[in-house]
Amino acid sequence: MINQLLLTRYLLLLVPAIASMYLETYISNDTYALFVLLFIGLTEIRRTRFPNTNWMLLLEIGCTGWMSYHFEGVWFLSFFSTLLTYVPKLNRQQQVGAILLQLLVLNFSLQNQPSMYFIFANVMFCTIAILSFQLQRMKKNKDDVELLYDQLRKQHYALDEARLQLMDYARKVENIAQTEERNRISHDLHDDLGHKLIRIKMMMEASLTILPSQPSKGTEMLRSVRDQLGESMELLRSTVRRLKPNKHSLQSYSLAKLIDELTRENAIDIELDIQGMPYELYPSLEYILYRNAQEAISNAIRHGAATYVQITLQYAANQVTMGVSNNGIRQIEPTVKGLGLSGMEERIKVIGGQLLISNEQHFTVTTILPTFRHNEAN
Repeated sequence: MINQLLLTRYLLLLVPAIASMYLETYISNDTYALFVLLFIGLTEIRRTRFPNTNWMLLLEIGCTGWMSYHFEGVWFLSFFSTLLTYVPKLNRQQQVGAILLQLLVLNFSLQNQPSMYFIFANVMFCTIAILSFQLQRMKKNKDDVELLYDQLRKQHYALDEARLQLMDYARKVENIAQTEERNRISHDLHDDLGHKLIRIKMMMEASLTILPSQPSKGTEMLRSVRDQLGESMELLRSTVRRLKPNKHSLQSYSLAKLIDELTRENAIDIELDIQGMPYELYPSLEYILYRNAQEAISNAIRHGAATYVQITLQYAANQVTMGVSNNGIRQIEPTVKGLGLSGMEERIKVIGGQLLISNEQHFTVTTILPTFRHNEAN
């Protein structure tokens, strides 16, 4: 863009200089050529040494008017070259002042020229001024858009980083909770069950020693050993129960439980197809799959009058994909998502997943979630 403006600027200097030489008759072409070179040198000094000084702009405007007044021809075209240099750089007040000054000098330099030149020069000057303002506005809008895009991209990166940190934090919290539970169970086994077993072993050895000489006392000690073995077994059972979650917590967000509830409450047939090698998912992922399947099936019943729904759950190495399709009325893909689809999308975005909607053969809502296995997190 800068190179194009520079080329246009010098064309608007060279073309009038060469054309005027053929249109007008000068006393000395050498003198004319000297003034042309001096004028071009002035513009080059302003461009390279004093690009932002107002006094050099005023000097160039004055010299342009002098060249146009004395050498006539089409030297008025050089005013357009100067116009292109200051519109992008000056503020609005300075722009208006410079344009009015140029118009005044332009019309003064054309006072001996034909009226056609006068009209053409003024119309062209005003047109180029308006176009320059438009180009400046477009460039400013482009710069604003690029700035907003950069800010949006930075915020997007920040959100991705925050999401990854949140996921990492959640995994660490779960690992810490598991470690604390393991330590507590290890402590219980060592302090309670371990001590009981040691005491039982000592009592067994003592009872075996005194049983031949004191049968009644030995028998009593064996009964005590039996009772303590029962207590130890009960302690072991309670510890194992703490290790294994109860059935209700395991099935709170189970797809099988969801299918059973919906088929019992609605006249609909739901089929679950599991593909790949299933592995344990984090509770947060199970919750998202459960809620998204629930929302997709509810929408199929409410909006599509579906009687059959197929849920396909596919396990891959680093992700799990759930597709929910139905045989209901073909729905138009929504351009504006309702609360249901928006909620599904928000749940997925938190962990970096993706929600896809397809309407090719059947209306299908696909949930794609990245997975982190427990052994990978440790």
